[in-house]
Parts: sequence; C-alpha cells; structure tokens
Amino acid sequence: MSDRKAWFESALKNKYIKKFDYTKFENVERIAGGGFGTVYRANSLNSRKHVALKCLHEHEDDELFYEKFVKELTNILAVNYHDNIIKFYGISLDPSTETYYLVLQYAKDGNLRTYLRNNFGRLDWKIKIQMAKDITDGLHCIHEENIVHRDLVGGMLAYSDPGYLRNPFGYKRNKASDIYSLGVLLWEISSGRPPNLEITKIIKNGEREVFIKGTPEDYIIIYSNAWKDNPNQRPTITNIFDSLENIKLENIYNGLNDNQEAYINNQSQASMDAFSKDSVSQASMDEFSKDSVSFSSSFTTSNGRKVTEVSQVSIENIKANMEITGIDDSSICENNSNISNIS
Repeated sequence: MSDRKAWFESALKNKYIKKFDYTKFENVERIAGGGFGTVYRANSLNSRKHVALKCLHEHEDDELFYEKFVKELTNILAVNYHDNIIKFYGISLDPSTETYYLVLQYAKDGNLRTYLRNNFGRLDWKIKIQMAKDITDGLHCIHEENIVHRDLVGGMLAYSDPGYLRNPFGYKRNKASDIYSLGVLLWEISSGRPPNLEITKIIKNGEREVFIKGTPEDYIIIYSNAWKDNPNQRPTITNIFDSLENIKLENIYNGLNDNQEAYINNQSQASMDAFSKDSVSQASMDEFSKDSVSFSSSFTTSNGRKVTEVSQVSIENIKANMEITGIDDSSICENNSNISNIS
C-alpha cells in the first residue's frame, strides 16, 4: 500500500475526515467535469439540502491517484476556514463502484455569468466593487496559503495567462497567472458579459477587451495592470485588494482616449516581442482549438476564488464560490462560478 493511500485510509478510520454514507444521497446529477474530476449535485437526506459530490478521475497508477487525491484534500483543508471559499464537508464512498467522492458545499444560485446576465442592469458600482472584492479576497486566501489556482474560470482560454497560451507544454502557471485571470474577471464585472476576443489576437497582437464606458477609471487601472502581458509587471493579490478598498468612483471613463491608445500600443509591442521569442507551435494551436470547443459551454468564474488550482468564494449579500482543486479546474458549482445568497 502506498504512503498516500495509507494516510488517506488512516484519516478516515480515525475520523480526522468525516465519512458520509453514500446511500444517504439521492437524485445524483452530473453538473460539471474537468481534467481531474467530475462534479455532481445530490440531495443529502441527512442535511435535507443539496451538496456537491466530486469524484476524482482514477489512474491506472494507483499510487498516482492517491497522491493527487491527498493533494486535493490538503489544498481544500488549507483554506476551509475562509468564508468566501466553498466548504469541504467530508468523504463518501460509493460501494457499488468503489469510487470516492469529496462532499462539498453546493452553491445554488448559479454562476457569475448567469447572475450578470440576469441582474446587470440593476447593479450599481458599489455592488460591482463588492463583487470584485469578494472574488479578490478569496484568491488572496488561496495565495496566502501558497496555492496557485491555475484555472479560475474552468478552462476558458480567454482568461488564461498569455504566456501559457503561447507555450502550454512548457509554461508553468503561477500566482501571476491567477492575477491575469482575475483581471479578465474584473473586466467582466464591468461589462456584464464574458470576453470574446480571439485567442490569437490576445497572444500575438497583445489585444485586450475594450474598456467599458461608464466604468470608474480607477477600476480600469486595476484590471489593466492585472492583465499585463509581462507577469513580472502584474500586481500581487494584496495590491489589487488594497486598490479596490481605496478605489474612487468619481472619475468615469467615457470613451477611447490617448491613455488607452498608449496602453494598447504598449501591450501590442510586448506581446509581439513575447510571441516572436516563444513562437506558438502548430501543436499548441491545435490544442487551443480543441480546448476552445470542449470548454466553450462551461464558463466558470466566480465571485470567489480557487485555491491552489482550485476555486470558490463568497460575500455578504453576493456569495461567490470557488473550488479548491489544486489539480483541476472543474467547479463545485455549476459552471465553476457561483453566486449565492443574493438578497
């Protein structure tokens, strides 16, 4: 028996981790899938509420499976105290298939995209800033635990670090990669819609989504710094949260100006330099094409954050949840990004 498997079974035996009776779940329904696991919604007969069940994909290598499973648990437990991160309840085993499931909090009120689509017209900037702060606060918790989320939006390439898009097989995503994704999420809060730029325009031409009229200029500065092409020039998660805390809403952006043109030109040159140096291979572009198709229907941001490669978050009135997957990108909520407890 591998050390990881022994650790896991010992934790269950000694009740360090709660074990749920799988027969006490009913109406199990698949809601999301990712590279490392599949998420289901189920009714818990014990708690009389919905929970999320996440099963991790098995590997032929038993030791590798338990290594990843234990890593997932470790990341979840590291941030399980935070109000803005989806809660981990325990483990359950389906005796008929011998499949282990993580039992997690279920975010019931839909994802960020759905929420913005249904409510954007009546959101003022105080609410939008609070949403941005909640997401940022969740990611801050994750980064403080030295966890890299890597996929805040569940496989959506438009939110991915351009460095990774240019070289997905050699680029190691880090905290700065999460910051880039957060920048795109913050822009989405200002626009009410997901990004739709072609990937090649992002990585080759350095283009970014256009600034939205009516957005506070301070807010534009925050997300523009976050999605800079050079990861070394992006702010830390603490910098972003502090900026949101001290944001001024008086100066409003009303259209393209010299500053935006200069920014676009600078980004374009930086991206062209990086593109020339890295040169995207045809194999990489083929991989992008496949991912674009397979993930296009599953948006996953969150008014929340992911930990270690996970995601989930929440707020007072707008609770955003991110899952903590440290190894994968599928969310606990439908489409990986949820807002719950909307009053």
